[in-house]
Amino acid sequence: MNPVEAVFFDVGWTLSYPHRSLWDCFGEVIREEGFETSSEEVERTAHSMMASRREESIREFLEGAEYPDSDEAFEAIFLALGHIMLKKSGLGGDLDALTRDVLERFWLLENWGIYPDVIDTIERLRARKIRIGILSNATSALVDFLDELGLLQHFDFAVVSAIVGTKKPGRRIFEHALEQAGVEPSNAAHVGDMFLEDILGARNVGVRPFLIDRGRNSLFPSFPEAADHSPEDVEIVRGLDPMLDALGVE
Repeated sequence: MNPVEAVFFDVGWTLSYPHRSLWDCFGEVIREEGFETSSEEVERTAHSMMASRREESIREFLEGAEYPDSDEAFEAIFLALGHIMLKKSGLGGDLDALTRDVLERFWLLENWGIYPDVIDTIERLRARKIRIGILSNATSALVDFLDELGLLQHFDFAVVSAIVGTKKPGRRIFEHALEQAGVEPSNAAHVGDMFLEDILGARNVGVRPFLIDRGRNSLFPSFPEAADHSPEDVEIVRGLDPMLDALGVE
């Protein structure tokens, strides 16, 4: 096993988490519009929708799909998700406006926290002179968001999909991170919470991936991504300390 010289981190549900989940925010808006639902029901609907495309998405990846990205493309994905979620709850009207209302509540700075193990992990990596970078599918607003959250200053670089024009699991965004770090793929690791984007994407370029499971503070707490995979298939960690142990970082 080659020594690690760089570690890349996803952001949402890896380094930081929302106090009110995306499903909480959808539920609030739906109830305010006069329709009954719960966060758990919204989560179940969203997960079912994503799971129904899982095999097709993996097949497209294996067949060499391209993954362009931009602020406009990222917003379009969330608007499409919002339309589906709101329609399934019985809502009509201006679904774009309702979805933007959900996202404004969700992305409020005060809604976000940093996991307790993050700063210690950064300090331990820094002590070993290991390069650390953000590698995230997000809009260009993520850079300012990370700065306001107090995280940006701790990283050597940030590779954000909408800024570089390509997203995970595509090769190019991982290659961009490797260029920023100045290391070979066999000397890099990546940690994130999504199997396709983070695990298959990293493996495809020769970067060692870790699938992180943040429990109740995951994107889908009722449907953990790690539950679909075995330790023989994926290196699963329940926090950042086990990742450091696996990398031999004291």
